[in-house]
Amino acid sequence: MDKLLTGWMLTVLMFPAFAVADTPAAGAAPMAAHAGHNPAAMMHAASRLWTTQPLLKSRMSGEDRATRIVTIVPQNIAPDTVDAYSNNLQDAVAHRQLQMGMAGAKLDKPSTGGFQLLSAREEQADAVRVASTVYYFGERGAKNPTDMFMLQKNELEIIPQPFPREHSRYRVNEDWKFLVRFNGQPLTNRKVKFETSNGTASELVTDAMGGLNLHVPDDLRPIEAKKESGGHDHGMRRGGDFVLAVEYIEGGKTYLTAFNSGYGPDAYDQRSLALGLGFTLLGMAGAAPLLRQRKAVKKSAAVKSTDKKDEA
Repeated sequence: MDKLLTGWMLTVLMFPAFAVADTPAAGAAPMAAHAGHNPAAMMHAASRLWTTQPLLKSRMSGEDRATRIVTIVPQNIAPDTVDAYSNNLQDAVAHRQLQMGMAGAKLDKPSTGGFQLLSAREEQADAVRVASTVYYFGERGAKNPTDMFMLQKNELEIIPQPFPREHSRYRVNEDWKFLVRFNGQPLTNRKVKFETSNGTASELVTDAMGGLNLHVPDDLRPIEAKKESGGHDHGMRRGGDFVLAVEYIEGGKTYLTAFNSGYGPDAYDQRSLALGLGFTLLGMAGAAPLLRQRKAVKKSAAVKSTDKKDEA
């Protein structure tokens, strides 16, 4: 009887612990109500990241291009859907809504491929939060996405002017322009926050035309090459993420929008220089036999010319 009573008491004492573990924290209750069926967005919104600004991150799975699946994962924001805009405005599915699942929103590849502008929106009574980014399906000859960027998609927007061309990306020590506007009108003298995953944080200001000049900082961290069991060294590409965020209040409602993307080393990175030097040396080595052959032909022609003069 004593053993039975003891076991019952332990069960009663332990049960609240399990009940608390399965109950959302008080601070997470409003977000849970807003996110609805989207626990993935709740998890990412609650995680500790390098920024508190809303982000859209892409994750790829699959063994090759044929089986590749691209998933868009919101962070610091809890949207119900993700809007995807194709750079081909004549495409029948130029604008489509991607439904959120447990792991995020699956990004389907349209027939035209190319650039995709992605936007996620979280709206409450007195606040609107928007996250946006660009995903590029690696097709050659993709149309310039500038026209697609300029179409109004939200009240407050940060628009690349332009976005890096195909097969390229933002690089350190480069200057890139953006346009900040509200309801299609440029926002002048507006403060914009800038942060990188490598620790840089600064504040920029738009000019009289709503333009913003971003100088990508050289804050990339070195990554040591990893050696596999076969004895080969495989160096990882250095890179980072950045976000631009701006806030504007209109009609008693606060609007916040953020644009995020990735960036990498510039053209003068040590690895790029080493690769360029290697190609230069390889080209010189390949050209050496041709130069020798050309000299031999000239020398032979000169000898023949001398012989003809002697005969004359």
